[in-house]
Amino acid sequence: MQLIDTGNGVTVIDDAFNSNPVGAKAALDVLRGFTTGRRIVITPGMVELGPQQDVLNETFGRQMADSADIAILIGKRRAEPIVQGLEKGGFDPANLHVVSTLDESTALLATLAQPGDTVLYENDLPENYAD
Repeated sequence: MQLIDTGNGVTVIDDAFNSNPVGAKAALDVLRGFTTGRRIVITPGMVELGPQQDVLNETFGRQMADSADIAILIGKRRAEPIVQGLEKGGFDPANLHVVSTLDESTALLATLAQPGDTVLYENDLPENYAD
């Protein structure tokens, strides 16, 4: 996990190297500690977790609902359990965005981010996981 000052008033928490349930929760806990601006999560969710993957991603979504103001999920099929978790956590659906690629998430973030916001990048996927 690396904290990056972008120089434009937006703070980035880069936790994109890989993701697991314990690390993802820890990253959300760090994000929750930022109290100025909005908290934004960009993630494809967690992968390669075997038969528990959907359950663990739903839990991740519930945890995200308590930590983020805006969620940008990458990969429509993989996003389904995270969306279910966000819904169960009472997340505002108006602040939920599902895109197909990291490039789309970057373009969307450029229209949403404001000075004072904090952005958490949680996990990155190799090309073989593209939707």
